[in-house]
Amino acid sequence: MFRNFLPNGLCATLLVGAATAFATPAVADPAHVILTVPAGGTLPTDLATTVADWRQSGAIADAIWLEQNQRNGAAFDTFVELDFPSDADYQRWAQTQRSKLPGGVEVHPVATVLHAETYPRDSNYSVFTVTTLPAGANAAGTIKPLLDKQRSDKTVMRYTLYRDKDAAGRQWLLTEYRDPTAFDRGSGVGADVSAKLSGVVTKANYLELPAPLLANLPTYKAETKLTGTLRIYGSELKNSVEYLARGFQRYHPDLRITWSNATSSEGAIAGLYTGISDVAPSGDDGKLTDQMPFFNAMGYMPTEISVSTGGYERRGSLFAWAIVVNKDNPLKSISIDELQNVFGAERSGGWDIDHNNILYTAAYAKTKASNIRTWDQLGLGSEYRGKEIMTYGYSAPGFQQAIERHWFHWSHKWNPNFMEYVEAKMAVAGPDGDAVKSERPLEILSKDKYGIGIAALLHVKDYPNLKVLPLSWKKGGPPIAFTPENVANRTYPMIRDGYFYINKAPGQPLDPKVREFMRFVLSREGQQIIAKVGYYYPLDAKMLADQRKKLDN
Repeated sequence: MFRNFLPNGLCATLLVGAATAFATPAVADPAHVILTVPAGGTLPTDLATTVADWRQSGAIADAIWLEQNQRNGAAFDTFVELDFPSDADYQRWAQTQRSKLPGGVEVHPVATVLHAETYPRDSNYSVFTVTTLPAGANAAGTIKPLLDKQRSDKTVMRYTLYRDKDAAGRQWLLTEYRDPTAFDRGSGVGADVSAKLSGVVTKANYLELPAPLLANLPTYKAETKLTGTLRIYGSELKNSVEYLARGFQRYHPDLRITWSNATSSEGAIAGLYTGISDVAPSGDDGKLTDQMPFFNAMGYMPTEISVSTGGYERRGSLFAWAIVVNKDNPLKSISIDELQNVFGAERSGGWDIDHNNILYTAAYAKTKASNIRTWDQLGLGSEYRGKEIMTYGYSAPGFQQAIERHWFHWSHKWNPNFMEYVEAKMAVAGPDGDAVKSERPLEILSKDKYGIGIAALLHVKDYPNLKVLPLSWKKGGPPIAFTPENVANRTYPMIRDGYFYINKAPGQPLDPKVREFMRFVLSREGQQIIAKVGYYYPLDAKMLADQRKKLDN
């Protein structure tokens, strides 16, 4: 949810200290740390909660927690991989957080030697192997052809070869299989690699980190005894919907809950107005083409509830967007209102929710004079004076919908020079598809200092000639760096939200089953489930309170 105004109750002074200190001038290589508890060692009781707190606060970008799962011969009992956006973030963690690690944990700062990943990725159900290899082994040359073949048939979803930065130079090959069936098909590769390179293979299960305490959020207390059936139809939100349904049922054992992810976000709202569902998890912003049929059938708009804060960069997490330019471009930051004028175009008006309908209004008209088309309009002089700002981004529905809704009031009027690209899975095979894949604009911007793009950080970090701009809510406001902390605390202006849609007639009470379920989702216990699944951040207390009001207004 990114907007062209400061959030209610959030003052600019709050943003200055929290946001500006961690800005980096260019894309930095991510850093990684491996934590291990040796085979036969004792797992410290507070290690998992410590790592969970780091992820929740944004001190780390992500974590993978693995427990060995074999009878004997394991190289470790517990293996934890920590991701940091950059070495600077790692250094900050090392100075302020590393001392919180309990005794008995081995700490290995590592460098990435080789990495490949296939999407979509769903590590909540994955099986992993970790192959420990000696220093000096020609691992990359042996591993790549074997595992790339398995990636092509989606048996292996991800593999990463790390090298320990200490003098020993030990290597770690982390391999992820989609599920136990895929592991049974492909596990021989790990043994083959191990035999060739004198390594040790350890099979490991993925474990979710414990839920954060979230003590400032209200606890769930059932107000009504429920029976019958609650029907949920729409996006799985990376397992969150299933976990929320099961968690809610513990409070209401006489209630039957069904859920189907067959439609994903597309068509979720249709389940409400056709009468086949009670709750529509959508994830992405509901499209006008989804909401208008609801209005035509019901006479009012569906009620949109934010249930989570999107992730930092992880695919599938409704990750925040990065604004990128060439590293030689002298622009240091940019505001949301400036971005609206760079990427938008003149228009006669925009759409707004009015009396529970969505109607067009001239209140959101935009004149040609407000367009920003050259770099000197952003304050750059010298060789940038008069140079056209070339714009790049995605045309995938989720991206387009979010930008048009929050920046253009649902208008489709973009800067005429905007160049659109898509994820590889959305492009046709062959050279015509290659020309429009999302890597292309990043390649262009790496060479063109007169361009600007809206991009996913998970791609941007592979292009060292780019830099990510800090963003301010308004021109002249404090710039806010794109960091895990600022996404988790909702101060970064281009975060996204996960949404559920429900059918609430104006002035009428909600179906008690729906109201109770949404109260659970918008409670400490529900938000802990969302945080524990690991793709999204929970809502903060104020945002959660605002969403709870929608259940009764």
